Amino acid sequence: MTISEIVKQGFYYARTCKSLWLFGFFVGMASGGSSGGGGGGRNGGGSGGLEFSAAQFAFLAIVIALCLLVLIVMRFVSEGALIEGIARVRKGGTMTTREGFRAGWAHWGVLVRIALIYVAATVGSLALLVAPCVLAWQTLGPLGGIALAIPAVVIGVPWLVTLHLVQAFASRIAVLENRHALDAIAKARLFLHGRLMHGLALIAATFVGTLLMVFAAVVVVVPVALLLVALTSVLRIIPVIVLACVVLLPVFYVFTAMVGTLRSSIWTIGYVSQVES
Repeated sequence: MTISEIVKQGFYYARTCKSLWLFGFFVGMASGGSSGGGGGGRNGGGSGGLEFSAAQFAFLAIVIALCLLVLIVMRFVSEGALIEGIARVRKGGTMTTREGFRAGWAHWGVLVRIALIYVAATVGSLALLVAPCVLAWQTLGPLGGIALAIPAVVIGVPWLVTLHLVQAFASRIAVLENRHALDAIAKARLFLHGRLMHGLALIAATFVGTLLMVFAAVVVVVPVALLLVALTSVLRIIPVIVLACVVLLPVFYVFTAMVGTLRSSIWTIGYVSQVES
């Protein structure tokens, strides 16, 4: 399949599989990378009402930790649900949101293990690549460090891309073939032999599809945002903010859900199409 065909199918599933949008939302939020991190805590000097006792601080920390845990679990549950759901829809079946939760819950553990192995391999690889460069910089000076950094980049970039491809395919293999993490990774390595260009095409398809989605979102959101800005000259700021939340939050949810569904479906289509051929 060409990149355009894969992207076209990905858009079709992202648009039509509305029962998977909830899972696509969590995957889209996770794949979106930096979601801001908020504007930090302001040190309002001497404002006694904002001080926390030790018990309140501990309670707040527990609540935040539990929320993060739920988000992490939902991210992997959602990935499993999307992989199973797209594969099922591609065969002419359907998947409800409830069935998606069951499928995702059955596979989230193995997806976590694959992700942890991938992170460990990536961190270890970066350490092995960076450490000699740092030592060369310290002992031989900047010229020695740069001279060693060039081959490190030449070796490192293809290797890190390969790790990413193995992780993406191993996730599909683990869910669709019900395999353990190490077994799925081993089969993903074998699957990738002779298909490196196919994997690179999927990376390109994911990038192109996401770019098109961002462009579509800009086309939709910018006129609405300009209208809301214009309303600030007529209405008070608080009603405009409320109106913006009512209008833009559903748009944000749908856009994020479709991006997550699109990105996951591209990789699932890319794997299943090769297995079926």
